[in-house]
Amino acid sequence: MMTFDDPLLDSIAQRLEDDDAGIRRVAVMDLVDSPEPEAVDLLIKALNDENSDVRMEAAKVIDEFDAADMTDALLSALTSDDENVRNAAAHALMDLKDPSAAPALIAALTTDSAFVLSGILKSLKQLKIPDAIPHAIQLIDHNDPTVRKEAIGVLGYLKDQESLHYIIQLAINDPDDEVRRTSVGALVFAEPEVVEGTLVSALGDGHWQVRVEAANILGRLAIKASVPNLITATEDDFWQVREKAAQSLGKISDPAAIPALGVCSTNAISNLRKAAIAALGEIGHPDGLAYIAPAMEDNDPDVRKLARWAATQIAA
Repeated sequence: MMTFDDPLLDSIAQRLEDDDAGIRRVAVMDLVDSPEPEAVDLLIKALNDENSDVRMEAAKVIDEFDAADMTDALLSALTSDDENVRNAAAHALMDLKDPSAAPALIAALTTDSAFVLSGILKSLKQLKIPDAIPHAIQLIDHNDPTVRKEAIGVLGYLKDQESLHYIIQLAINDPDDEVRRTSVGALVFAEPEVVEGTLVSALGDGHWQVRVEAANILGRLAIKASVPNLITATEDDFWQVREKAAQSLGKISDPAAIPALGVCSTNAISNLRKAAIAALGEIGHPDGLAYIAPAMEDNDPDVRKLARWAATQIAA
């Protein structure tokens, strides 16, 4: 049994050895009252307790500990047999913001567990540590799509130009929809002329969420050459794609989009009408008034409000 000079920790350590799981569970709850860094050792012990209730209580306590002291405990908890413990540890790792934890996190990337790898990569993404780049590049070929997705997240957050060609390839060719969507989103840090073709291609992807992301990034990068493709996207089978295409057409502000936005402005879906009217206001061309004026009588107050705003943009 572990022994401690601190009376509270020593009492907790003794109770964590008790045959009664209820006593061990209460002991875990008392851990949050200790300011001593050694309390982490007892938390790790509790996270591996044979009783699921004790393990769950330890998982709840994780967030109460200082992140700098918790890295090893969280990494250990990621390998727990208990799903609740693993999920709590993964969540806490994602919120980890202490750069001093980076070496331990990177060293742990040697694990074979996809769940553990994903949790570590989520934490490294938040830390934005350049040392993570080569490790993330190695993992973008991992056979688990969640690992590939989180590796792309690391590279995207770091805006690493050297890895851009890897991200482009995944955006086009990865078999997993979510990996493609994440890769398309990561292209927001690239020079528009470098990724224009990739984003236009993604606008025709077989999964609607990838198309939404492509429409979004085309607008954020204000790629004017994509206007014809975004106009076509306003006729997509999924209204979410049409909405994002309309929003991006507003950001690019090409009057050529006005007729397509006019069609969207009369759609039964109010979110799409709002996006279209807002885009017409951003474009600010008088031809848009033919669609903005009727919207002032729309049954949705938000659409009416946007229509009034859009009219003032054109009048200005």
